[in-house]
Amino acid sequence: MNQPIINRALCRKYFTESLLLLIACAAALFAFSWFRVWVVGELDTARFKQIVDMLPEDWRKFSSVDFDWLVSYLGRTSLTLEEPMLLMIISIWAIVRGSDVVSGEVSRGTMEMLLAQPVSRYRVYYQHMLLTLAVALGFCLLVWMGMSIGIMTTSVEETTYPEILVPLTDYRIPLTFLGAQTEVVAMDSRVSPLQFFPGIVNLFSFVFFMSCLAAFCSSWDRYRWRTLGLVIGLYLLNAMVELLSLSSETFAWLGFFNFFGYYAPAPAIQLAESGPSALFQWVVVGQKGLDAGPLAQNLILFGLGLILLVWGGYKFNRRDLPAPL
Repeated sequence: MNQPIINRALCRKYFTESLLLLIACAAALFAFSWFRVWVVGELDTARFKQIVDMLPEDWRKFSSVDFDWLVSYLGRTSLTLEEPMLLMIISIWAIVRGSDVVSGEVSRGTMEMLLAQPVSRYRVYYQHMLLTLAVALGFCLLVWMGMSIGIMTTSVEETTYPEILVPLTDYRIPLTFLGAQTEVVAMDSRVSPLQFFPGIVNLFSFVFFMSCLAAFCSSWDRYRWRTLGLVIGLYLLNAMVELLSLSSETFAWLGFFNFFGYYAPAPAIQLAESGPSALFQWVVVGQKGLDAGPLAQNLILFGLGLILLVWGGYKFNRRDLPAPL
């Protein structure tokens, strides 16, 4: 008799084991996304532009978007998706649950008992990953929901000064000595939650790759602590390589050889302002020359993740499992 595609007992087991981590990550992601948007609304755009204008020119190379676009409400809220705190929380889920697929069960001594049941190795591997990736997708939607609620519940103060128009030009001179005029407006009149969709897609492609990388490393090992150390080490190494590629033009080419180089949600959101067709670009002109476009970035992360996912399943299906200690 053919077995059902989804084994409910396995799903119940994996869900129960990850429930506390799931709740903690979900609450943290939702609260952080909402709070980050609220922080953006607390700082007036005009005042924020004054702060940005005082930054040294060398600091601009660390920004993934143009500073002129960064001062807008859309630009500042888009950077929520590039916050290290948000990436760390969602990567914790990907690394912890991905590392548990094989080496976690083996190191606990439960893999032998699990495979003694009428289930195949492929089912054990891919059903665990299916649940991990489904929750990761839910986390990305939760981030979008937190940002959306933050936008709909936040009001912003906009400060303007009387201006005079220079004849025969479009240049306006603010008359700051006449005093500022303050107006309170709803943030959803300046930013639409749908504008963040390209960044959410890029976020999921990054989490997809991280989950598959952790599962791939898990499929080769028997100790979970070693799998975690390897994946976290690769994570930190790629972060340092990305920082080096941003800080030096000499090493800018390193941005193509680390997975953080293909995570750029804010530039994708900026490109989408010019039209949805911009999201299907393979190559774009960035601050340092040609760079991968949104379509190339997502396909590379998804493609590499899919290769690791299939390779990991193949390795687990053919490897010898050590006896439980």
